[in-house]
Amino acid sequence: MKPTFKDTVEIARVLALWGHIVDDHELSRVGEVLTEDAVLDAGTFGFDPVVGLDAIASVLSADGHARAHHTTNVVVSEGPGDKVRVRSKGLGVVDGGAVISAVYEDELRRTDDGWRIARHAIHVK
Repeated sequence: MKPTFKDTVEIARVLALWGHIVDDHELSRVGEVLTEDAVLDAGTFGFDPVVGLDAIASVLSADGHARAHHTTNVVVSEGPGDKVRVRSKGLGVVDGGAVISAVYEDELRRTDDGWRIARHAIHVK
């Protein structure tokens, strides 16, 4: 699918909301940004990939996450079928105040409720 300008704005909003939901520990809201069958791949931080809202919320509630998440440099590209690919940068503030930089590689799918993340992979480079 080739994204429009409107799609790009809506997708950037979803990625920003993801950070707020995680940082505010409002994990009951992950369905506002993820598909029911979403995949979270946070292997770079020692977590096994998981599928589904409950499994993702469980991983996000475990220790070992940054205390603040900031998504920047969002680039939305055409994807297969009804999906788009998004590559962005993530800045995270960890215990002690250090900042880490990550690369987010996402696939988003348009649903009846708007754009949702179908796959969220995090890489530290």
